[in-house]
Amino acid sequence: MKSIKNHIIFLFSIALFSLPFYADVDTTSGMRGSVNVGGATIVAEHTPTGITKTTTAGNSGNFSLSFLPIGGPYDVKVSAPGYDSESISGLYLSLGDPLSFSVSLRSSTAADEVVVTAKPASAFKMGTSTLMTRADMDAVPTINRSVADFAKMDPRVSVNGGVGRDAEISVMGANTKFNDFTIDGVSFNDPFGLNDNGFGTMRNPVSMDFVDQISIDITPFDVSRGNTTGGSIAVVTKSGTNDFHASAFFQTRDEGNVGDYQGEDFPVFEDEVMAFTASGPIIKDKLFFFVGYEENEKSLPGLYGTKDSGAQNPASVVTTALAEEIRQFTIANYGGYDPGYVNLVTFPETHEEWTVKFDAVLNDDHRATLNVSHSEDLTPQRYNNWSRVVFSNNWYYKPPEIDRASFTLYSDWSDRLSTKFKYTSYEMEEDDASYGDDFFPEMNITVRDPETGDRDNVFLGGDRYRGANLINVESEFLTFKADYAMDDHVYTIGYESDNSDVVNLFIARYNAEIRFNSFDDYKIGKWSRLRIHEPYAGHDNVQSVAADFEVEKTSLYIQDRWFVNSDLTVQYGIRYDSVLTPIEPATNVNFVKQYGFSNASKFDFSVMQPRFSFNMDVSESLFGDSNKVVAATVRGGRGLFMGRIPRVWYGNAYSRTGATADYRGWFSFDETASNFPGYLPVGSDPTAFWLTPPSKYVVPDGSNPYGVAQSTDPNFEAPSSWRTSLALDMITQGGWDVTLEYNLDQVKQAVFFRDLGYYKKDTLADGRGVYGGRGDYNLTNTEKGTTEAWTISTFKEFGEVKWYAGYTKMRATDIFELTSAQSESSYSRSVRADGENIDAARSNFMAEHKFISSLDYTTQLFGQNDTRFSLVYVRKSGEPYSVTFDGYDDAFANDRGDGGYDAAYIPSGADDPNVVFSSAAVASAVMAHVNSTGLASFRGQIAPRNAFNSPWTSTLDLRITQDIDTGIGKVILYLDITNLLNLIDDDKGIMKQYGNRSKQIILDEDNPYDSQGRYNIVGVDPDDSLFVYNKDGQSSYQWNLGFKYEF
Repeated sequence: MKSIKNHIIFLFSIALFSLPFYADVDTTSGMRGSVNVGGATIVAEHTPTGITKTTTAGNSGNFSLSFLPIGGPYDVKVSAPGYDSESISGLYLSLGDPLSFSVSLRSSTAADEVVVTAKPASAFKMGTSTLMTRADMDAVPTINRSVADFAKMDPRVSVNGGVGRDAEISVMGANTKFNDFTIDGVSFNDPFGLNDNGFGTMRNPVSMDFVDQISIDITPFDVSRGNTTGGSIAVVTKSGTNDFHASAFFQTRDEGNVGDYQGEDFPVFEDEVMAFTASGPIIKDKLFFFVGYEENEKSLPGLYGTKDSGAQNPASVVTTALAEEIRQFTIANYGGYDPGYVNLVTFPETHEEWTVKFDAVLNDDHRATLNVSHSEDLTPQRYNNWSRVVFSNNWYYKPPEIDRASFTLYSDWSDRLSTKFKYTSYEMEEDDASYGDDFFPEMNITVRDPETGDRDNVFLGGDRYRGANLINVESEFLTFKADYAMDDHVYTIGYESDNSDVVNLFIARYNAEIRFNSFDDYKIGKWSRLRIHEPYAGHDNVQSVAADFEVEKTSLYIQDRWFVNSDLTVQYGIRYDSVLTPIEPATNVNFVKQYGFSNASKFDFSVMQPRFSFNMDVSESLFGDSNKVVAATVRGGRGLFMGRIPRVWYGNAYSRTGATADYRGWFSFDETASNFPGYLPVGSDPTAFWLTPPSKYVVPDGSNPYGVAQSTDPNFEAPSSWRTSLALDMITQGGWDVTLEYNLDQVKQAVFFRDLGYYKKDTLADGRGVYGGRGDYNLTNTEKGTTEAWTISTFKEFGEVKWYAGYTKMRATDIFELTSAQSESSYSRSVRADGENIDAARSNFMAEHKFISSLDYTTQLFGQNDTRFSLVYVRKSGEPYSVTFDGYDDAFANDRGDGGYDAAYIPSGADDPNVVFSSAAVASAVMAHVNSTGLASFRGQIAPRNAFNSPWTSTLDLRITQDIDTGIGKVILYLDITNLLNLIDDDKGIMKQYGNRSKQIILDEDNPYDSQGRYNIVGVDPDDSLFVYNKDGQSSYQWNLGFKYEF
């Protein structure tokens, strides 16, 4: 047996004398195994297409086949001179996990072939993953036809209650922005990083009618896999075969398909989906095609309105009459601008996509795939979604268009050497705009009820982030991967390049954000806060502020998969990733003077990622004396993984340099200020009023910029984490398939934001610091954060009934939530107790406990037509949240941020020396709340971030499918009922959740603390931010009838 040293030398010799190559997520699979005769010939045929692949077993009898199309069935023939041939049929390949089997040939002088049908074979895996075939997917109840509905089948995956752009798929408690989603091996992530769902599309990234398999990988130890500090979700679309197939799907829904909530009917809406597919041969055994098309048209339900509107989510104070008064005043006094309407606002939403795929067998040694796809969305949004009173022209739309094309060439240069070459181009463009005038300032008017203290915030005007907002990303990917089989080893080498051009025109508050303390103040133009963003090159020269940069990523890897013996396989290798932004941001000279280094730092980092994994058959060694376990495998590994960084975080350093625009804020109304911009001009158009007399504001000279600058630490390192998994897979004599698995993620480097102008202003009575800042946010690193997960899952077939169950207990910790695209928001909107002194705390995304179970039963109730029943039940603990202070504007942690993100100090009692209650009644109410909740555990101290959990949720979903044979194909009827518990009992299935923070302890608005540093507590709000997920009917039962015809 060769030494490991010799194998490593051999691997690097291959790398040194090979051309550059790159790899992405494979869309193929493979076979590996052993035969008792060295030199035996193995031929695998994909029977639907006739694609064949041949190899020869090594001297030890081991063999390996790479780059085989997924699915099947496959026929495998093994032969050797002087031995009977043996054939295995009915084999199917899964994405990511090669099929493993062994063959014994009998010595014979006869030439007869012995055929063994459906010989046992098993998928071979090392890391943690969940795979769903097309048949598995068809058993999952789904109304939204979302990737999230299928990803949730892994117990380590938590999906929030959102739909479409709002659907968050958290893997191992990680932020959804760190997931890597691919379609046919090509990245289909949000290319800029703005969407909560992590996709570039607003709704589902791919029609589920196009999909053949989907996998959720948590520890893909194969070094050809990158971008994995979250989950790696891979989808492979269908391909054509020698048989013609076609399908047509249709479903339509409206408010009648949604149950009532607390006795109220769901608001009016319509939702219609159509999908078509076709596939088959163009030239039999040589050229195949697959085409798919889907379109979705929806009218949003009107969910919000005034106090007397009858809306599902009514305002607390503002009436229809008052809203109309505000509208009419605006039209009459501010340039004739019409804010639109405010009650039950609705807009159309559309999605359209198509894909074309060609597979060609060029000759016995080469085959190719060409993929072209297009998608476009139009999705209405409202940024100020916490308010119930948002006029329609403050809404905006997101219209992303995505084009993707890829060419892949698979080649067998010998029965040992196989390669894959892929070229991909990708482009996404999105030009957001408000439904009204983009340039009219956004007005935020506070309306209070003087008796109850309740308040609403009324929004009108253009959205403050859409005045200048354009994204264009163009990317080119090059892939080359080579597998070389040499007896007991399969060597893999690869190279990948990703060159992206990014243009982001984003001038936050270009049209201005203006706050008013009351409607009366609005009438006279007296604002309480004003923020603007002015290009130095002139108000209309917005392109001068655009971030225009490149991202170049290069990856190299090398790996050996060593079949040590019939029981043990080990895999070890190393991956190298390097990222560079060759263009520097514009230099802010005052930034350099202030901090002693330039804001114009390029991203330039690299990570060397060693990985090791193994798979060991322990059936005999651990369970040889037991007749209860018939097969057992121990598998696992450890490795370093570099993660993705949303390109918007690159872009902040380019678009917010302070060298191209003046990002200015007046946080109080001070007429004596030397640069006072004046009142909002009543009686005229207020657009850019700060640039006209009597304003004293003058745009600074660009050669001496005032503006704050966002920058990158010159020593910034790539986000990465050490990931470990260890699992025991067992099959019992009774047919139970049981897995016990442990996962550990340990942050090596993660993202951290700091304010370079941060300083301490004061210390409060309990020791908390009060801090100020300048807003010069800097992207840097932290080494804090860990996730552990313990999982048990089991599968069993009881005749025609298939049962699956899984449970995960998880604890995930991190520093920042990182839910925002902007550095400013990512920094400010994270709950903290003491400025930038932050310890890792529980992740907002994790579910500490998750249990999932499914039942799948197929029978024939009408002739030979299949009737299939499937149930999916999920019960999980609520997401963590923090209890914070409320009532004041400037955060203790940094006065550049809004109040409400400071973790609350919990009084020990009415006589707490660190607190001043406004009255005995307030003290009694606050302490009654503290003593009756989990806050009691933190009396006399600051409640830690995310110390509390939202309520548990339980969902039960049902799918019934009925096949009807028509003689020339079949019709399939789908009946999906989600949240079946709510149908059974109106009080069940309610999805209640707190936001990331609950502002329960209210401080005095003007004086949150006194001269002695004691908190001035004036009230308590026990249920602040507790809301019911029902924007899309999540807390009501829903039913849907879908129709499909296929042949």
